[in-house]
Amino acid sequence: MNRKKLRKDYFDKELAKRYASDISEVYPDFDSESFIDDAAIEIEGRRMSERIAVFAGKLKQYLPDDYVEATAILTAVLGQENEQFYFPFEKTHYYRAIAKFIEVYGREDFEQSMKAIEEVTKRDTAEFAIRPFIENDYDKVEKVFKRWGQSDNAHLRRLVTEGTRPRLPWAKKLDFLRNDVCENFRLLQPFLNDPSRYVEKSVANHLNDISKYYPEEVVSFLNENINETSLFIVKRALRTLKKQEHSDALELLETLK
Repeated sequence: MNRKKLRKDYFDKELAKRYASDISEVYPDFDSESFIDDAAIEIEGRRMSERIAVFAGKLKQYLPDDYVEATAILTAVLGQENEQFYFPFEKTHYYRAIAKFIEVYGREDFEQSMKAIEEVTKRDTAEFAIRPFIENDYDKVEKVFKRWGQSDNAHLRRLVTEGTRPRLPWAKKLDFLRNDVCENFRLLQPFLNDPSRYVEKSVANHLNDISKYYPEEVVSFLNENINETSLFIVKRALRTLKKQEHSDALELLETLK
């Protein structure tokens, strides 16, 4: 019986070969053979997150030292933008090490990193890669968020709401923006009735995260913006409070029936 392929198994020697083949087309000096051999050795026996970090490290080792040049090569191999929103892991794992490369090695070049994150996001998501930049200088990131928030691309709008989630799954917890939960509410407000369900789901999950710390404030925020908020967001945002039988949350949900 064939063992079900685990997520970590996508980060294997075949992926190293794919990176090498794609990168060599735009950067002929890439040492494909050494990259493949080194990556294959170092991923052995490691967990998924560790394998992603290995690939990012090997990309750093074998790409040009200049970060702008290196990210230009990586964005050149990303392929066509993705117009879908829910897609299988076997189609998106390719982008994870590239996003990790930006996350780890791009903190000293904010502008180039934001450009690269934008391109990765259009194909998958850079919700993990953006978080160190938020922690380091949210004022700068906020200016980028304002532009992404007005984009026609739902992937970019979702990055604004998903990358800032306090309790993003598989990521380190993120403090509230400027250490004030009201900043998170202000960030989410323009997306309370987004045309994309992909974005609305992220907004609801973000509010649900907040509800675990500030339940009353979440209910108040939704009450104050109830006419501008989709029913989907309200119900999903209050799912934890509903399970906890939080009286104000139950009252708000009752008024929507």
